[in-house]
Amino acid sequence: MGISELTDHRKLFFGSLISCALIFISALLVISYRQHVPEWKRYQLKGISLAIAALEDKLNAESEEEKQKAIKAKISELKRFTPQVIEIAPFRGKASAEFCMTCHFGIEDTSTSHPNSIFGCVVCHGGVGSDLTVKGAHRGLIGGANPSRLDLAGQSCGGNSLVSGMCHTEKVVPILDRVRNTPRSIMSTNAGIIGILRFQWGVADIGEERYGIRSISDNKHELKEIGSEDSNNGTLNLAENHFRKFCATCHLWGKQSHEKMGRLDGCAACHAIYSETGRYRGSDPTVNREEIGHAAYHSINTRISDERCRACHNRSARIGLNYHGEMESEQYGTPFMNGFYNEQTLSDDRFVMRLVPDIHFEKKMGCIDCHTAQETMGDGKIYGRMKDQLEIRCEDCHGGYNKGPVVAPMDPNDPLTLALMRSSKFINLSETDTILRTSKGRPLPNIKKTKQGLVLTSKLTGNQSPVKVITGDKRGHSIKGHERLECDTCHSAWSPQCYGCHQILNLGVKGKDHLTGKMSKGLWSEGRSFFRFEKNILGINSRGRVGILAPGCQVWNTVVDETGKVITPYNSKIMPLKNGMNSIAIGSTHPHTTRKEVPRCVDCHLDSKSIGLGEGNISWDPVRKIASVAPIYDSLDSGLQIKFPLDAIVNKDGNQMQGSSHNLCRGFNKSEIRRILEIAPCLPCHDRYDDPVWSKAGPYEKTPLCVRPPLSKDAQERPKDLQINN
Repeated sequence: MGISELTDHRKLFFGSLISCALIFISALLVISYRQHVPEWKRYQLKGISLAIAALEDKLNAESEEEKQKAIKAKISELKRFTPQVIEIAPFRGKASAEFCMTCHFGIEDTSTSHPNSIFGCVVCHGGVGSDLTVKGAHRGLIGGANPSRLDLAGQSCGGNSLVSGMCHTEKVVPILDRVRNTPRSIMSTNAGIIGILRFQWGVADIGEERYGIRSISDNKHELKEIGSEDSNNGTLNLAENHFRKFCATCHLWGKQSHEKMGRLDGCAACHAIYSETGRYRGSDPTVNREEIGHAAYHSINTRISDERCRACHNRSARIGLNYHGEMESEQYGTPFMNGFYNEQTLSDDRFVMRLVPDIHFEKKMGCIDCHTAQETMGDGKIYGRMKDQLEIRCEDCHGGYNKGPVVAPMDPNDPLTLALMRSSKFINLSETDTILRTSKGRPLPNIKKTKQGLVLTSKLTGNQSPVKVITGDKRGHSIKGHERLECDTCHSAWSPQCYGCHQILNLGVKGKDHLTGKMSKGLWSEGRSFFRFEKNILGINSRGRVGILAPGCQVWNTVVDETGKVITPYNSKIMPLKNGMNSIAIGSTHPHTTRKEVPRCVDCHLDSKSIGLGEGNISWDPVRKIASVAPIYDSLDSGLQIKFPLDAIVNKDGNQMQGSSHNLCRGFNKSEIRRILEIAPCLPCHDRYDDPVWSKAGPYEKTPLCVRPPLSKDAQERPKDLQINN
């Protein structure tokens, strides 16, 4: 070995020795630092830095000199602050002392009614509040970062400790027992979605809601836990597989870790506050600010924003989008903007376009200004469909044809009224006030009777809005033959209509079971034939009244194996249903696009799509009383293996071509179509809602005036109102 080679080896040896020594010394320094600077102190120092940074941002945005001085004083105080153990005595010393705020320095109060200094942390989160180490303090935590999960809410939100009392578990007034009622609500059970899926896969009858996310009972009705995706003989249960891997993302037992419209599970799904980024923006130094899936702050409130509702209600009927005037567009970026794709998207990158919003939104009303706690958190009963849990209808506030809104004196001893008043600082009532009642007879304290009429107070903003009562209004609300119409039949500007739902299960790719969180064979995807929003389809809704119908859903099913080969018979298969119909179906909907403006008479009485015959040119023979339609959409040419258009519910003879997943819901029958079209020849002259002709019930007959209507004085226009003989 040469001298130079020996020198190189020595250099390598000494270099390695020095590196090891440096690593050893660094480790000793880290150990020494951690011994002298415990983890609680490191967290607190970070918390102080975060608090100073937040105040500096606030200072830069502040223009008033006095407020600037106050902020600067706080910054100086924090810079002088020496890390120390912070102790709080929850419930004024009735509970054990806690040191949690030592690490969670700067964390926000849970709410004004749940201040950290009074409640502490352990009463909700569990753990060992007297331990100053992360590992020790977090022993026995309830649900990790979210103790409000439905399976844990009984221990946290409904705690029964000697200190906190019964919290949100109410034994005396069952309807206020939120901890017990919420797991029974339709948003927790998903009984309706599961029932409809099983119906549309041909394995259950319509209205057969026997399964939910979890097994649960209200002592009268019981739901079993939905079955697994695998059957005993090794084949897939397609209905259950479809729900678990495609539909089971929106329920209160699970969370959505998304930007923009993400949420936690349980009570925090609605009551926590979230940011557009889905990341934490508060001052707790222990929370990862880069991780998606956190609430924006360690805070809860009862003023539920519309964004919380939109986090789930942006699919299916899409009412969370509709209300704000957002329409999911075709998914290749139309309409183009500035020569490129539409830049307006939802959190899952679906494109949206702006349409006219609901008038209640324009009046600055939020979702919770109409909808009650019983509709969202449940009233303790198990319901099979959303419509059964709802208690708010248009008539509750605005009245109906023959009956006005139901009002009653405010009962100062009614627990539900008092609870609703406590939920919003804007609701102030006296014992002499008269308030509205819902369709189920429950109080609506935010709508009261005044000298000026009914007035609604927003639970979110305190804004007051007059409530128009239409009962007895002769300007369109007393037309004979319209008694069976829902309010939204005329007053909905548009509704999203997703035609032709083409579902594919690819067994060559793994998909996530959203109930278990595990991956298994099979991934679902979907497409559609086309999307529309203009011209509402009318028919008989699930209340047996004339309302708006929408595709719900029109399903073609395809299953392919690991090699990509289609598995027979699931090659765009239309499923046969137990009621004799097939999986191309419609359902009733309330679009939440309410407007004062209404369609013209001809927009319903002489429009093929509105009547349910599909978009096209319609003609009516008044002598033979026969309708004929030349449809625009040709399903056979589109390869759909059906002979009727996707937007046609019935044919001209009133024969049902599409079934429904809702009881009572259907298209118009032959007699109803005839009555709708029979007045079409009258409409060129009698085109006003307040025309005296419509104050009488049909059938209508021609008079001499109909043969040759008189001219006006200028010989150009007919009189606006034609008198008819009694």
